[in-house]
Amino acid sequence: MTDLCRDGAAGLPAPRRVRRVGILTHPRLPESTEIAASVAEHLAALGVSSETGSRLDAGPLAEHLLTFDCVITLGGDGTIVRAARAVAGTPVLVLGVNLGQLGFLAELEPSELHARLEGLVRGEYRVDARAMLRAALSTAKGERGAYDGLNDAVVARGARVRVIAVSVSVDGQLFTTYRADGVIVATATGSTAYSLSVGGPILAPCLDDLIIIPVAPHLVPTRALVVPGSSTIRLQLCPGYQAVLSVDGQVDRELAGGDAVTVAQSPSRVGFVRFGPPEDFYGTLFRRLRWAMRQQ
Repeated sequence: MTDLCRDGAAGLPAPRRVRRVGILTHPRLPESTEIAASVAEHLAALGVSSETGSRLDAGPLAEHLLTFDCVITLGGDGTIVRAARAVAGTPVLVLGVNLGQLGFLAELEPSELHARLEGLVRGEYRVDARAMLRAALSTAKGERGAYDGLNDAVVARGARVRVIAVSVSVDGQLFTTYRADGVIVATATGSTAYSLSVGGPILAPCLDDLIIIPVAPHLVPTRALVVPGSSTIRLQLCPGYQAVLSVDGQVDRELAGGDAVTVAQSPSRVGFVRFGPPEDFYGTLFRRLRWAMRQQ
């Protein structure tokens, strides 16, 4: 098992001074633009240059992405995931600021951000290295594709009414065939996302294990299987069914019977900026889950 709990693990840089920052805003949250302007001004006063934008596939952030030491995200977990996918496998770190609801991945609330900027610039933080997965698609028509995800890869029925049948193998051995709304393969980071909502276990974030769990299985109770990160998981859609492959909810590919998705650990990692010790995860988890229960 890869030790992802050490600063500088998995090829990510140890804490260092920050000299250039990208600021990713949420296009539908006006407050994120306002906060970004104040952050850019504060960083400039600290001698740090910055670029602001709402997209990572075009515009100033895309043009200069690999020149940043850190990307500050202003939004919810979805915004953080977009940034993480964009910088995965590079030395660029991600600092999440929660403007959403749960914010499992975020490190700071908006009210805390300015007080932490000076420490960020001086390198007074730790690097929280997170494992990612890679979903490799192989269709019956010979099409290929590979997609990296921070949270999960999901084979699901999409908008279709009927359940789907998915054959699941681990390291070449048939595990089961699920008849369900879908099957999730999640990382430790993704254990607090979709997997959690269907009854999956929560894994400590520094683990590189993978979770396999069905969504609303037919006639059998939901049971998750946790496998080592070194495992190779094959999800094959049974003949006569149609489904959708979704990676982090941001990549969607149509599947037909016979198509297969092979999920394994990605060689890429992503590093998050953290100001507290690793055990802060458990306190944050408690607060987020308590908040979620109050909303029900």
